[in-house]
Amino acid sequence: MSEQSQVTNIQTIINHVTKLLKDGQPAEALAFLESSLKSEPQSAPLLHLIAQVKNKLGDISGALDYLNKAIEILPEHLVLQIDRLYVLERLRQREALHKALEQAEQLEPSNQKYQQQLARFYTQLDKPERALSIIKRLRKQHADDTVLMFDEALNTWFSGEVKAAEKITESVCASEQAPSMAFYVRSLLRKQTKARNHVDDMAARARKTEVADTPLWFALAKEYDDLGLHELAVNAAEVGNALQKKVTPYNEAAELEALKQIRLVANSWKGQGRGNKKTDVTPVFIVGMPNTGATLVERMLSVSPQVKSLGEFADFPLLLNQAIERYVAENSTATREQAITELNYTELGKAYLAQISEVADGHSFVIDKLPFNFLYCGIIQKALPTAKIIHVSRDSLDTCWSIYRSLYAGRYAYAYNQAELGRYYRHYQDIMEAWHHALGEQLLNVSYEQLVANTEATQAQLSSFCGLPIESDEKVMVNQVPSVSTARGEPMITKVYKHAVGRAKPYADYLQDLVQALND
Repeated sequence: MSEQSQVTNIQTIINHVTKLLKDGQPAEALAFLESSLKSEPQSAPLLHLIAQVKNKLGDISGALDYLNKAIEILPEHLVLQIDRLYVLERLRQREALHKALEQAEQLEPSNQKYQQQLARFYTQLDKPERALSIIKRLRKQHADDTVLMFDEALNTWFSGEVKAAEKITESVCASEQAPSMAFYVRSLLRKQTKARNHVDDMAARARKTEVADTPLWFALAKEYDDLGLHELAVNAAEVGNALQKKVTPYNEAAELEALKQIRLVANSWKGQGRGNKKTDVTPVFIVGMPNTGATLVERMLSVSPQVKSLGEFADFPLLLNQAIERYVAENSTATREQAITELNYTELGKAYLAQISEVADGHSFVIDKLPFNFLYCGIIQKALPTAKIIHVSRDSLDTCWSIYRSLYAGRYAYAYNQAELGRYYRHYQDIMEAWHHALGEQLLNVSYEQLVANTEATQAQLSSFCGLPIESDEKVMVNQVPSVSTARGEPMITKVYKHAVGRAKPYADYLQDLVQALND
């Protein structure tokens, strides 16, 4: 077959598959592609298309197999390289992702768009220094590129160079092409003061009806809050949340029903884990609502050289969901709630331990501070009997105001309406009450107020609970570099501030919908 006829044939196949996909027939599209591949086994476009369809069908491992085959045929094809990186990221195969990134980085070093994508993968792997090496090289050729400059600012922040990050971010925000997220990041890098703030400039820029300006409104809320301008802070947060809610789907009824089911599971929870009682790495889960002080607890524990923080490590709920889906698929009459009681918890624990072992870097303890792991406290304990689970709590109004004033870019869909936030918080409290009752001393509660009032005693309590030597060097704690997921998720609190206790009291009159939902 001539090269021209091959191209024509492949284009015909692509057109047919596109139509099948458009008609909602992905399984038929896959069958047609696999049949077509028999006559064109070395066709990288067909292999790539099969990978895309498998990815759409949820067969991520199958997608990876076909992408690897396509890359063997066309190793310098940039789209194939990028698609493989996305698939490896979805599979949480971090070592393989790192190796694939290093290979991909050798291709077209002057291609800005491609290399910038690679830098962002390094950022996701919590390797900001590798991301910076690419970004700084690109900036020599594109010094005025605002988006590239902002990527440099972010990775400089993630590397712990806060003042340098602020300087770069100031330059970004001075540009007419500045991404609105730059203004929000700038607001997080330090506490704003009467002498040094940006509220006038941002108030002039921010548009109440433009979703693209959402981060500007959250930046204003943060800076007004820092300045003690309570009504202005709430007004800015109201606008920001209303804009974010437009683009954040949330089915409150379904969400609260799911929380009720979790509480029922917790109320009747029984059983201890039988496997995984001897492990090389001890997981430490820090759970609770966002902005309760989990980052401070993380830093207290990370003072120890035995401890590495993985930040908000999303693997446990993903692995749990996969295990539940497999069980339901194999037992057609089972519900998800029934599956939870019948899972192979030893295998679930082993899968999680395998994931953290990849990134533990020789440390004996690793911290996982994904907030909504609070849903799974008993499940974690059963799958990982050696795990330490720490629940960090805080005054309800302080917590909810801090959440309401923060931008999570689509995460925590319950957060963008006062009443919805308050109702979610009440269900969280019910779930944690049930888990504390079920697990007893296996679940340690630390309140932010307790942490602030007696920091050294709290740190000693945490260390004792985890089986770590007591460390109390606040300077070391403050100067730690945050994980990327921590830095992206919440404002960085670098010291224990007593004035943060009761911080929301001046806002109570402006947050009546929230207060009522919390008290109902």
